[in-house]
Amino acid sequence: MIILTNVEVIIMGGEKRLPDTELKVMTAIWQCEIPAKTSEIARHIERDWTMSTIQALLARLEEKGFVHVAKQGRLKTYVPLISEEEYRDQETVRFFERFHRKSVRSLFMTLVKNENLSEADLEELEEIIRKEEKKHG
Repeated sequence: MIILTNVEVIIMGGEKRLPDTELKVMTAIWQCEIPAKTSEIARHIERDWTMSTIQALLARLEEKGFVHVAKQGRLKTYVPLISEEEYRDQETVRFFERFHRKSVRSLFMTLVKNENLSEADLEELEEIIRKEEKKHG
C-alpha cells in the first residue's frame, strides 16, 4: 500500500481544480482499495460511462498529476497523489477566498441563512469555537 500525505498538486503557481467529470473519477479512486484497477474504479462511478470514457478521464488525471499509473502488461493501476481531504481543503479555501473574500462572517451568515441548522449543529459550532479560543489564548 502506498500512502502519500501533504501532497499539493500545483500548476503554474496555483493549485489545480478538477472539472466535475474528472472529480467523479477521483472520488471513485478515493473509494477504492489502492492501487486501484480500472474495473474497480468503474464500479464506483455512478454514471453510465463506457470504459473508454473512464480511461480517457484517467489519462487526463495522470497528465494533470493527480494520479500515478503503474503498468503491469496490459493492466494499469492508479494511485491518487492527493488525498480527498487535501483536495477538499484546497477547494474550500479557494471558495472561501473567492466568494467570501476571506470573511468568516460572510461565510457563516450564508450558511445560517440558507441551511436549516439544527440545535446539534449549533452546539457543534460552539464547541469548535471554544476549542479554537483555547488554542489562541
